[in-house]
Amino acid sequence: MFYISESQLLFWGGIGMMSGTAVLAVVCLIIFTVTGKKLKKKLEQEYGRPQDM
Repeated sequence: MFYISESQLLFWGGIGMMSGTAVLAVVCLIIFTVTGKKLKKKLEQEYGRPQDM
C-alpha cells in the first residue's frame, strides 16, 4: 500500500483540482466562442449589421 501524508494529499489534490479547472475553462471558452459566432451571424441576418455612431 502507498502511504501519502495529509499534507501531500492536500498538495497533489490541489494541483489536480487546478489543472481540472484550467481544462474546464478552455472547454467553456471554446463552446462560448462557437455559439457566440453562430448567435452573431443569426442576429446580423435578422436585424442587419450594427450602425457605427
